[in-house]
Order: sequence, then C-alpha cells, then structure tokens
Amino acid sequence: MAAAAGYITDVAYIPGFYPHMAPVSLRHAAALNRVIPPRSDVPFRYLELGCGLGRSLTTLAAANPQGEFVGVDVNPEHTRQVEGDIAAAGLNNARVITADFAGLPADLGRFEFIALHGVFSWVSEQVRREILALARERLAPGGLLLVSYNSMPGWAHLQPIRGILRQYAQLRQGDSLQKVRDALSYLVFIRDRHARYFEDNPRAAAYVDGLLKQDVRYLAHEYLNEHWTSFYFSEVAGMFGAAGLAFVGSLPVFTNFWDLCVRPEFQELFRTTTNRLVTEAHKDFCANTAFRWDVYCREPRLMTDAADRLAQVDDLRFHVAKPGTTLPYQANLGVVTSTVQGPVYERLVALLGTGSLRMSEIVAAARDVVPQADDVVRAVDAGVAMGLFDVTAGALEPPPGAGGDVSIASAFNRVVLAADALSGRPLALASERTGTGHTIGDFDAAILHELVERGRGGLVERVDARLVAAGRSIQQEGQPVTDPAARRRLVEAACTAFLDASLPQLARLGIVAV
Repeated sequence: MAAAAGYITDVAYIPGFYPHMAPVSLRHAAALNRVIPPRSDVPFRYLELGCGLGRSLTTLAAANPQGEFVGVDVNPEHTRQVEGDIAAAGLNNARVITADFAGLPADLGRFEFIALHGVFSWVSEQVRREILALARERLAPGGLLLVSYNSMPGWAHLQPIRGILRQYAQLRQGDSLQKVRDALSYLVFIRDRHARYFEDNPRAAAYVDGLLKQDVRYLAHEYLNEHWTSFYFSEVAGMFGAAGLAFVGSLPVFTNFWDLCVRPEFQELFRTTTNRLVTEAHKDFCANTAFRWDVYCREPRLMTDAADRLAQVDDLRFHVAKPGTTLPYQANLGVVTSTVQGPVYERLVALLGTGSLRMSEIVAAARDVVPQADDVVRAVDAGVAMGLFDVTAGALEPPPGAGGDVSIASAFNRVVLAADALSGRPLALASERTGTGHTIGDFDAAILHELVERGRGGLVERVDARLVAAGRSIQQEGQPVTDPAARRRLVEAACTAFLDASLPQLARLGIVAV
C-alpha cells in the first residue's frame, strides 16, 4: 500500500462534485448567521486543499470565471487528470499544484475562500497542523473556510467496522482495491454468522449492506488510510479557534436551524442555550451527527439585523427550487418532518415561483403581509433550509418555449458531457448564472449530448442504440428490460420527460440555450 503520510495513493479517488463547496453556498451560510461574507461578484481567490480529481474545482471555476481557483493534491495521478481537464475545457482561471500542504509555494498569497473536503479526518496529526497553519496564513481577513470531517457521536457505533476492515485488509495481498474487496467479504461473513458485535448493533449490521453498494475506490480511501479520525465538534472548533478562525455556521443550510435538526421534545433545551458552540454539541447528540461541513471565518465582521444584511449582502438571489411547487410543503430532513404553509409562504412562493429576486426585493414586495424585515429574511432562509427555495449568485431567466435547437456555450460543460455521459455516475454541469454546478444523471446526460450533437430528429433511436452499444440496461421495477420493443418504449418515455421537465430547467439555469 503506497501512501503519503498514511494516505492512500495507489488508487485514484472517484470524481465528484460537492455543491457545499461553492462560494455561493459558503456566502449564504455566513450571511444567514449574520457574518458578512467576501464578495464573489468581483475577482476573488479560491483554494482547495486535497482537490482529488478536481471535479469540484473545475466545475466551480467554470461557473465563476471572475474567480481564480487553485487546487492542491499530493497524488500526481490526480493532478495530471485535473491538468488535462483544465486544458480541455480552456479554464484559464484554474490551476493545480502537486504538493503536500507543507510544500506550497511561498508566494501563493491569500484567498477569500479555502475548502477541504474528505481531508481533515483522513490525515495525520502533523498534516492537520499544516492545514491549520495554512488556514492562519492563507485565509484573507473576512475570508471563509469550509472543512468537512467524520463526527461524533454518529460514528461511535460504526468505528469498529472501520477497524475490522483495515485490520483484515492489512493481512491480505494485492493492491488497495483487492484488500478492500477481501475485507468486505470477511465483514459480510462475520455479520451473516451473527457476530455478537452486529447482534448488539443492528444499525451497524444494516450499514454493511450500504458499504456493498459503494464504489470500491471510495471505500479504499475512506477506510484504509492509516490516520482515520472522527472528531467532536468542540475539538475541531478548538483547533481552528487556536488558528485564529471563528466558527460561523454549517452546511447543509438546515443544520443552522436547531428546530429543523432535533425533535420537539428537545427544543426547550435549545431555547435556553445561548452559546453557539454548546448548541452545536447539543445538536450533534440529538441528531446523532456522523458528518459535518463547518464554515469558519478569519476576523469576521458581524451584521446586527436584517437592515444590515440588506445593505451588506444583497447580491444573493432566491427562487423556488422546483417550479410548480405548491403549499403546504413538507420536508423531512432525517430527524423531524416540517410543514410550510400560511400567508407568509404563500406570498413568498408567488414571488419566487417564476423568477429570482434579491432579499431587498423580497422584503419590499412582502411588506404588506410581513411588515418586519427580520421575519421575511428568516422565512426565506428557512425555506432554503427545507429545500423549498434555492439561492443563486445571479438572476435566472424564464424557461424558453418548446422546440428549437439545443446548444451549450460552455466548453467545460461540452467536455464533461462528452466524457461522462453513460459513465455510470452523475455529472455536474456549471452555471454562471447560479455560480455553482448542477447534477444530472448519466442517462439524462446521454440524452442531452445527443440533442446537442445531432438535434431532436431520431433522438429516441439514437439514445437506445447508445445504451445498447455501451452495454447498459434500462430497468423497470428493479429488473433489467431485455425486450427491445419494451426497452425502446422506456427510452422514449425518458426522452419525453427530459424534454418536458429537465431541458427547460437547464435552460433557465443558463446551462443550455434553446
């Protein structure tokens, strides 16, 4: 097993886009917690530590041409692929550095945004110290840092699984992928024969079934690294606090609203707790949190009320996440089910159902229903938390009419479609209007690629032939469809659904032109 400071390097990581890493997501998390975020409508600098295969880095660079994006990774196989993607897409605002965190150029400068996902829990204590030193030195005043990590207490009953996998893998021959496969087989063997650990921990027994569905490359990086650690929130907050960074908030957005995270019987506990660091610890126990995305800020500047937010951070725009949404609206966020209804949200859904508005425009338009700006702001932010609304960096346009040729202006999106359609995994397309990426399935990507390359004529036949050539099946009720006529009917239904629903939404996001 080759490793750098105990980190797996003989197996490339899997590509993936993580929307929490977008500047627009970090800025909204800061703003709803009354911290003034860095601007993103002007040139800014963004650093990703441990960028892997770089799909988040390159997608965000394509969606934010005004920003400069720098990725760092120790694995040369990763960085070679990132460099190839940057060149193929003509991303002049992105670059990647092959180095460990202690070997970065002295003149790298400071950044308004720093992100590290899938790193902090998987590196040695020495590397974590290097990360903290970089945070202290490289994050600009007022800048935001995003760090993700495995957290307690959610991992308490699962940590033995990681221990079993790694211990058994060390006894096996072959590369990391083969070792993971052997260790998984052993785990299933002892689970199915009712090892006492699994009998006493039924959730852990069920967790094994989830592992079997995961990409083996992901499992190698998740479980075989020498330095695997889960943290209590207070431990991470203490480390970044000592580096001069203050905790701002967290992602997903709903994790900033304790009444969306914990059951009603616990909520009185939160009404009497004013210390945010204590509140976060309470939430993790009430929700059994196993993974956190936390946002920190260097020298945060605070906003006092809604009027301050409208003056300082009024470039973000909000819209109904799914066109046609009606009230009452329900959201289950894993612990509690919340229902949205009433005059306030009726007005907000009407305002944001067809276009996107700035917060100041929403407050002004809703004043007859909700006189207090603070109440409007909180309702909009809570709507984002529950998935009713979405937040973007720019304005959306109404969806176009039906018909017409389909084109894609972004070279990055064209490259991604050509490379990843029918790849077996979702792919993200960049939108300059929203400042982030938007994920579609690989089957929809194949439909879109055919539309862009060869138009609407014969679309169903071409997509069907492409599926067959790729050896891909289409399923109905969980079973692969082998009859050619039945398969073609399903392909036709999928193409119709894409043209009717997905294509107008992609056009609204500015990803395609129709």
